[in-house]
This record gives sequence, C-alpha cells and structure tokens, in this order.
Amino acid sequence: MPSRTRAQAIYLAKAAARRLLWGPSDLIRRRREGPLAPPRHLAFVGGGDFEQTGKQFLGYFQELGGLEPGDRVLDVGSGLGRMALPLTGYLEGGSYAGFDVGREMIRWCQRTITPRWPNFEFAWASVYNGKYNPFGKQSGTAFRFPYEDSSFDFAFATSLFTHLLRDEARHYLAETARVLKPGGTCLLTFFLLTPEAEAEVAAGRALMDFRHPIEGGTTTNPAEPEAATAYPVADLRQWLADVGLSIREPIHHGAWSNTPDALTLQDIVVAERV
Repeated sequence: MPSRTRAQAIYLAKAAARRLLWGPSDLIRRRREGPLAPPRHLAFVGGGDFEQTGKQFLGYFQELGGLEPGDRVLDVGSGLGRMALPLTGYLEGGSYAGFDVGREMIRWCQRTITPRWPNFEFAWASVYNGKYNPFGKQSGTAFRFPYEDSSFDFAFATSLFTHLLRDEARHYLAETARVLKPGGTCLLTFFLLTPEAEAEVAAGRALMDFRHPIEGGTTTNPAEPEAATAYPVADLRQWLADVGLSIREPIHHGAWSNTPDALTLQDIVVAERV
C-alpha cells in the first residue's frame, strides 16, 4: 500500500491528467447537453453509461428495495450525482441526502443539483481513502455519518463498499444501520466471494482479478487496495447481523463472477433494519 504522501502525489497527477484530457471536451459537452452533464474530468463515477446506470439503479431501488416517492433517502458515496439525478424526477414529497469523500464532486452537485431541487442536499466527508481522498483528515473507521439516528427510510451505496477496507466496511454498515429508521431498507453493492466466484477467479475467468489477499478479503491491486475489494459472503452476512440488518433474500450476484442472468456487474444486497 502506498504511503499517504505517495498516494497524494498519485492522486494529484491523475487529477491533472484528467483535466488535460477532458477539460476542453467538458466545456463543449456542457454547451451541447446543458449544465447537468457531469464533467468527465471529475469522473470517479465507475464504468458504464452515467445516465443509463442511474436509471437502471432507480429501477432496482423500487423493485428490490421498495423505495417510495415520499421516502427520506440517503446516498452513501454520492459521487457526481449518478444516482441523485434520476431520483430528482421520482421523489415527490420525499427528500435526498448524499455525501462523498470527493470534494470537487460534492461542490459540483451543490452548485448544479441543489439549486434546482432544494430537497436534495450534499455534504463533503473529509475521510481518508488511498485512491479517492488521500488528503482526508479522518479515518473511515472513525467517521460518523453527519445525520441523526433513525433519519432515513431508505439508504443505498453503489460502488462504495467495493472500495473499502474491511474495518471501514464494517463501520460503514454500522453507520448505515444507525441512520435508518426501524423497518427501513438499504440496497448495497459488493464484490462477494462465494465458492463459485472464487473458482472463477482461480481459473482466470472472472471479470475482476481478486487474487491478491488483504485483511479479511482480496483486492485486484495490492499497490492500491481500495481500487476494488472483495470479501467472503459469509463474513458479510455476519457483519450485517451484528449491526441489526437482516438480508432480504436472495443476494443478487453480479456479472463480475459470471453469474448467469446477473442484474449488474456487482453483487446487490438488500437489507432491512430490524
């Protein structure tokens, strides 16, 4: 794992390269598509089509998670608003709160989304992450979500737990449970190690190369573990039970491990606060 100073240097170099690569086209794209077009130089938004992925997950929030238009919703790791934007047309009477460790992404959402939809609020979390925020002042294991207990009907985290180390992941699960109302629901995505998934990885057939051990799980990149992390499904089940979250079966395993008829790349877990 790189030192904090080296991680900061890598982050700044990549940010500068993105600005050079995408800055001019971002200006053109904004003129063509309007102010809600997400700037690609801030593109810590995962793979795939930005707009289509947001619409796809809105469907999962409704169909799998039971999201209602009047719900108070929390987006854990809100990024550039990939999930927030489709929700602006769905939440009627409800509200949205999102936070992320990416300061510039949060600023873009605060400038672009909140003025148009005042019931959508965004907060920056100064949490250290070797890949996404090496300047963060606080550890992920100590961070308290900036919301009161039992504040939300529905919470989700897409492509967030797939970038957390074990103790951070367990803490974020506890915080998610804390801010959910009793009976509230969360939809979370992971890379989960099942016997079938591990066989695909060992054979070199999996879409993600989770062969490198980290504490409690594996990563695709030992030099930058937060690039992608995977944990045993049995461990996740215990972590959820420990914080009072009950899985709404089944777990929907993802295409990364060559699961037939997978809904999306990552594994989707829906759980309810007991």
